[in-house]
Amino acid sequence: MKRAAAVLLALNLAASLPMTPSASAKAPPPTPQAIVEALYRPYLADPHAEKDIATDSVASIHRHATPALARLLDADRACQARTQGLCALDFDLIIDGQDWDLSGFGLETQVAGDTATVTARFTNGTPRVLAYHFVMTGGRWQIDDLLILKDDAGAADHPWSLKDTLTAEYGPAAKKHR
Repeated sequence: MKRAAAVLLALNLAASLPMTPSASAKAPPPTPQAIVEALYRPYLADPHAEKDIATDSVASIHRHATPALARLLDADRACQARTQGLCALDFDLIIDGQDWDLSGFGLETQVAGDTATVTARFTNGTPRVLAYHFVMTGGRWQIDDLLILKDDAGAADHPWSLKDTLTAEYGPAAKKHR
């Protein structure tokens, strides 16, 4: 009887202790909005700066890219190394420019099942609208494309797609930069 009372007392004490996550419990993957917020954090920390070579928009996007988009980004980096110059990408993707003077920054997120779009709106000289398209892959959100939306919907490059641009340069049918 004493043993049963001791076990019951131990169980009650254990139940009253705060629950802590086990060492094997993993944090949930970052949301698409959290990923885009992290992409803009260096720019917003100093919104009036000249481009710092330490701010590498391609590398920042690559860390969160789908395997297909990552391969295309790698192909552009290989082209740059091979030609010692610029290839398909000659601007900072995250701010759609070279230097920045950001203001009026805001994000809007739409999630539909295993896809999401995070739209970043800000002014960098002129109004900018960039749409990050995400897919859920292997239990985590990954960037599958980046669209730069133009104010002039009739423009020939409206909207500009990172994935389409790189596929045209380095995809199976491309003849450039091979």
